[in-house]
Amino acid sequence: MNKYIPMLCLAAVLMAGCSSNTPQQIAESGENSSPFPAVIEPHNPEQAEDSGDVVVLLGEMRNRDTWKNFMKNVKRHQPDQVRVTTYTIEGGPIIHELIYDGRVIQTTYDNSRDMYGSSEVETTNTCKGIGTTKDKPWRAFYILTGCEKENIFSIPSS
Repeated sequence: MNKYIPMLCLAAVLMAGCSSNTPQQIAESGENSSPFPAVIEPHNPEQAEDSGDVVVLLGEMRNRDTWKNFMKNVKRHQPDQVRVTTYTIEGGPIIHELIYDGRVIQTTYDNSRDMYGSSEVETTNTCKGIGTTKDKPWRAFYILTGCEKENIFSIPSS
């Protein structure tokens, strides 16, 4: 896990400098385009789970059915959305909102609530799909594929 922290930090910095039309900018323009419920602070795992987020905490996935339904809809090319909140070892929430329009996945990444995260606004990326990768023979992860910018989304597949 420690070897991924520098890569995640670098990716967050690079994406923060290249993002445009963030959800905050859209909201300021008068449009409310977020299909997700408001994030309740301090956004602990129980609050995230109750609001329908897929929660990843210490390798355990909560609201797994929500993730499975999202994956089914992506395979069927049916629009859907899901918010995934992962928690660092220190307990900081990192929020990924994925919106699938039937062709591509628009993702928003927000690590501003993590003590080691960025205080910058959310960053966005557009990806073509979702795949899996293994870092060890027994441990696989879902990742976004065909992304315009470097992909930092990764959650355990089991």
